[in-house]
This record gives sequence, C-alpha cells and structure tokens, in this order.
Amino acid sequence: MTLKNPPCRANARRFASWIFCVLIFITSGLRADEYDTVRQKWFDTIVGAGYDPVDPVIAPKLTSIASSANSNWSSMDKSPTRTYLWSDLASTTVSSHITSNYGRLRAMALGYATPGSSLQGNATLLADLLSGLDWMHANRYNSTKAIYDNWWDFEIGTPMHLTDIAVLLYGQLSPTQLSNYMGAVEKFTPSATTQAPGGTTGTFTGANRMWKIRVVAVRGAVVKDTAKLAAARDAFSNLFLYVTSGDGFYTDGSFLQHGTHPYTAGYGASLIATIAPVMNLLAGSTWEVTDPLKDNLYRWVFDSFEPIIYRGAAWDLVRGREAGRSGASPQGTGHSLIDSIMQVAQFAPPADAARMKSMIKEWALSDTVRDFVSNRPLPTVKMAQSLMNDAGIIRRGELIKHFTFPEMDRVVHLGAGYGFGLSMSSTRIANFESINGENLKGWYTGDGMTILYNSDLLQYGDNYWATIDAYRLPGVTVDVTKSKLPHQTASIGPRAQGQNTLSPHNWVGGATLGKYGAAGMQFKGVGVTLTGLKSWFMFDDEIVCLGADINSTDGRPIETTVENRKISSSGANAFTVNGTKLSSALGWTNTLSDTTWAHLAGHVGGDDIGYYFPQAPTLVAVREARTGAVSDIDDGGSTTPITRNYLRMTLAHGSSPSGATYQYVLLPGRSARHTRNYAEHPQITVLTNHANVQAVSENTLGITAANFWANISQSVGGISVNKKCSVLVREDGAFIDVSISDPTQANTGSITLQIDKTGVSMSA
Repeated sequence: MTLKNPPCRANARRFASWIFCVLIFITSGLRADEYDTVRQKWFDTIVGAGYDPVDPVIAPKLTSIASSANSNWSSMDKSPTRTYLWSDLASTTVSSHITSNYGRLRAMALGYATPGSSLQGNATLLADLLSGLDWMHANRYNSTKAIYDNWWDFEIGTPMHLTDIAVLLYGQLSPTQLSNYMGAVEKFTPSATTQAPGGTTGTFTGANRMWKIRVVAVRGAVVKDTAKLAAARDAFSNLFLYVTSGDGFYTDGSFLQHGTHPYTAGYGASLIATIAPVMNLLAGSTWEVTDPLKDNLYRWVFDSFEPIIYRGAAWDLVRGREAGRSGASPQGTGHSLIDSIMQVAQFAPPADAARMKSMIKEWALSDTVRDFVSNRPLPTVKMAQSLMNDAGIIRRGELIKHFTFPEMDRVVHLGAGYGFGLSMSSTRIANFESINGENLKGWYTGDGMTILYNSDLLQYGDNYWATIDAYRLPGVTVDVTKSKLPHQTASIGPRAQGQNTLSPHNWVGGATLGKYGAAGMQFKGVGVTLTGLKSWFMFDDEIVCLGADINSTDGRPIETTVENRKISSSGANAFTVNGTKLSSALGWTNTLSDTTWAHLAGHVGGDDIGYYFPQAPTLVAVREARTGAVSDIDDGGSTTPITRNYLRMTLAHGSSPSGATYQYVLLPGRSARHTRNYAEHPQITVLTNHANVQAVSENTLGITAANFWANISQSVGGISVNKKCSVLVREDGAFIDVSISDPTQANTGSITLQIDKTGVSMSA
C-alpha cells in the first residue's frame, strides 16, 4: 500500500512554506526600510545633516529659515471662513499662485523640521501648517482639478514643493493626508517622461524632464512604490544622451531649451541642480542610476559649464530670459551652478572630482563680490567648508582659452584678466526669448551683443538690464528709433516684440585656434530692412570688431554701439579721447571727430578698457544717469525707480545707409598710456572689410584671420578659399597651425583652402 502525503513529505512542504513566508516577511521588511532610507536621504538633502547649530556660518542660516517660516506663518489667514491662505496669492485662474502657496507652506515646514531652528517641533505651527495644507487640497490642488493657465505649476512647480513637504512632515501627516496630497501629485505627474492627461502632449526633455524625475522619485519613496522609483531611474537614460537637434546638451558644449534658445546657465543650471541630488538620493539603493552614459554628466561640467562661469558669475548670454528675471543675478546663478558641480564631485570618478574641486576653489577665491561658503544653503555649507579648507585641493588658476559653441551661436573668449562673450542668432537659433512677462527688453541681445567681464564683477548685476539703454547694447548695430513698444499680449504675461524670431541667414559662427578665435554674423533686423555683416577676431589682449555692408532703406538712423558701460555711483570715471580727458559731468554728450583712441577708467581696479579706431571715425559719446525699474524687464518685478550711470560710445551710420562699415578694437585692461601706445603702434592690421570678406592680421602673434561671406574663389592675407568659411592661420616658427569651419553648417561638399606658404609636410 502506498501512503498519500507521507508525514515526512508533508512536514517538508509545511517547512518550505514557512520558510517562504519568512522570506517574504523579511524581504518586505527590508524593502520598507529601503524606502525609509531613501526618504531620509531626501530629508537630509533638504535640511542638511551633521552641522553645528552654533557655527557662525550655520547659525544665520537657521535664523533665516525660522524667520522665513515665521513671516509666512504670521501673514497666513487662519480664520475658519477663509477664502485664501495669503491675500496676494488668492487667484483661482493664475496657476503660479498654487505653486507660490505651496512654496510658503514648504518654508513653514522647513522651519518646523530643521534641527536647530527656533521653530523646530512647534506644535502651534504644525497645526496651522496642516490646516493650510488641508485647505489647499480641498480648494486648489487635488485629483479632481483640471489644469489651467500654465501646466508647469500643476506638473512640476507645485509637486516639487508638495513632495518636499511630505518628506519634511512625514511623521506628522495622517494616512489620509498623505494619501490625499500624494494622490494629487500622481494625478498631475504620473510619469517622469510625459505630460499629465489634460496637459500639452509630448515627451519631456532637459530640465523639465529632470524636474519630473525628481517629483516621481521622491513621491515613490514617500508612498513606497518601487515601480515609480524604477521609472524615475530609467528616465535618466534619455537625459544623458547628447542631442543633435532640439533641447539638451550637444557635443560642442551647447545647451538648448525651448528648441532654439541657449540656456546653459538657465534651464541647464536647473537641470544639474536637480540631477546631482537625485542621483545621490538613489545611489546605493535598488534604484541606483547605473546607466554608463551617466559619465556624460561629467563631460557637461567641463565642456558646457566651466566655460560659462567667470570668477563666480554666470554669463548672461546663456541665461535666456532669466537674465531679465526679477531677483536673478550673474553671481547668484553662478554660485548655484558651482554648488551643483560641488555635489556632482561627491560621486564623480576621482580624476574628474579632483578637477571639479580645483575649478570650484578657483572660482570661489577669485570672486571679490560674493563669498562662496557663507552663501551656501544649509545642506551644502559643510561640504563647501570642507572643500575650501582642504589644502590638498589646489586652485585651477585663470582659464585662458577660446570657446566656440556653434550649436547655440555663442562665443566665449577668455584672456588674461578678462572674459569676452558674444551672442548671435541665425536660422538655427532665435534672437531672444520673452515669455511669462520676462525679459521684456531683450530685443537686441541676440544681434551681436558683446559682454566684457573684468575685475568689475558687478557690471552685469546690480540692475544692469533694468537700466541699460536696451536700444544701444555693446556690439549691436540697430535701427535706434524703431520703437519696440508696446509689448505683445499673451495668456501668461506680456511678451517683447520680435521674441523667438529666427534670422533668414545661416552664416553665423566661427573658428577656434587654441586660445584665439574668429566669429561672424550675417544679420537682419527684426521688423526693419536693416542688414549687414559683423566680424570679431579675438586674440590675446585685443578684440577686433568689424562691420561691413550695412544697409537700410527705412529712412531712420542706424547706429553701432561700441560701448555702453555701467560706471561708478558718482559717474565720474575718467574718459580720455586722443589724450584729452573729457567732462566727468553726468548729462554730458559730445560728437568727437577723428577719434584714434579712447580710454575708460574703471572704478574697482583692473577694469580699465582701451579702444582703438583704425580709421579715426567720428564718435558720439554720452555720459548719462539712466533710471528704470525691474518691472520694465520683468512684469512681476518691483516698480521702484532705480538709477545707474553709464558711459556710451556709438558710431552713427546715418539714415538709410548703403554699404556702411566700421572698425574698432577693444583693449581690455589697458591703461590710458598703454592705449595711446597701442594706437601709435597697433599690433593688428585690417586687411579688408567689405561684403565678400573681412580679415585681419595680428602681427605679433603671426595670426591671419578671415571670414569669407560668399561662395566664390577669393584670397586675402595669403589665404585662398572657394566657399563661405571662417579661417585662422598662425605661423609659429617652423609650424603653421590652421583652423577652418563652415559657420553656415549647410555645406554638404568640400571647401578648398590654400595657404601661400612654403611647407615640407602636413599633419592633422
């Protein structure tokens, strides 16, 4: 007889089943602990950890956190019949009011949860905070609401605040509250890659994608959803890819957002500011980002971000509309970028991390207007202190290099003691962006605007964009009386006239030869007949600026602005022309004929600038006090009048010019004596400046540089070509170095280049 289910086999089955149940229990327990670990890491990311509350650098930050929380708490309407939390954020049609409401609640939660804050654990604050959160859920943001106004507030802005609040108050929220708040986030941000149902269709790219990843990852940790955490992790892979069109990072170091706008220090800064902490959040967990393409992040630091930070300041020409944003500043943006790079250095490969830290120390020590450590937020201040106190980290030293970014029509030229930036536009890159009521006077910022940084690090901060004459930006040739007002109306704030306009011309770009470079722009004014050609040749201590074939038929005056420099609060910076010091009185203006050279004294030391004019033109000079308001450039900004002083130099081309030209040379850092000496013994020769070719030679460096504008065979300075191109040739002893590019990016064939020199061999 055969027994069914013999005792020994039955016991074995029961034992195996018991073991299986235990394993499930243990695995579930470990998984729960892992969620909690990830959530706790985000808590530490928000509030910091391991700091000494009485540290003189830390204590003011704790005071500031408590002060902000108190301010929002005291101004919040706590009445039982309230119809808003704050009277200035009461709209039910302006979506930014939702984000701002949650931003203030987050500040209150931060005051409550931050160790060392005077409000930490305050029961009354908590009660009012929870009441406010419940009110917002019931009346403004829940899973039954529909998107209105700006999708960003529903899918990114508000969810980022709300998930942070859930982490900060995790132990104080009831299961119902947690479910309600995270259910609303799930409604509007169910995916790390695409828009919510009811929003604009499409796949997210760049900073928007990274913000989405952050929301989905943090919510996944809060609600303990492994699928969401895995989805967030997997969404990184597309983000790491270099792009060949549209939004994202390009192999040449460019970064675009909104399709045609350079945004390395705007959306690019937001991207790296989010990618660093979220990658660190997932590190060491089941959901760690392991895609080998993450190494591209380290390349971005060196190729995209390092060139656009000058002594702590981020270049405005890659900040998009944020350059005209209320409260924004080059130094503030730059230091935020440096903070992000510091966080990346915590998990970068050792060699890359060492290089990053060396860069950071250089930026921090060379910035004379903003202290790096004391301006770090609480979560990263200890990291900054450690880096700056580490004697083993050697500062990089001044970066001397030329960068051409052909995919975003930008150039950065770094010489000894100065940085020169060039902003252009083409068939590929729009002139400027002005949406959401921002950058309302950005009209000419992509028309060949030049930026010159030196030791005057506040030149482009301190309300420069609110007070500068926006029709007369340095480097730009403009129809100066063609009004750009009024602004265009739009659903989300006004927009500046002509924004997001592509040029009809594709010859925009240049070539790089080590520390030197050439750039050019064929331009067409927006809404006017003005056209022309502009070239810049950038050498060691001089920038040669040429204009040719400048034409207009509108009967209005055309001007090229050589300089429009913000000067001291007294406005008395010495201005010398041809050896004569001119009036230091504000309101002074003069027409200066036969100008060979000019010199503008700085006011902080090391910020003098010389100007050489090879053709001794007539120059119009103006010393003026200009008054504006932040609201002039940012619809939501302060209307309080601001006055700053400027010294301007312009070249007048007359009304309806035909074939007009100009020539001038910028001499950064030169004293008046050195500028005079340069004018008497110039180191450059303008070889030609007309509609087919613009070319110069730098005689002491042995460099000839030329921009060829036509697809015809032509020669200049020993260089012969047959197509449109930009060329630099340098004789260096027995060697000849050559750089050539096709700025049109449209030549599908070849370019024939001949150099009139005797040679023995050639190597690439």
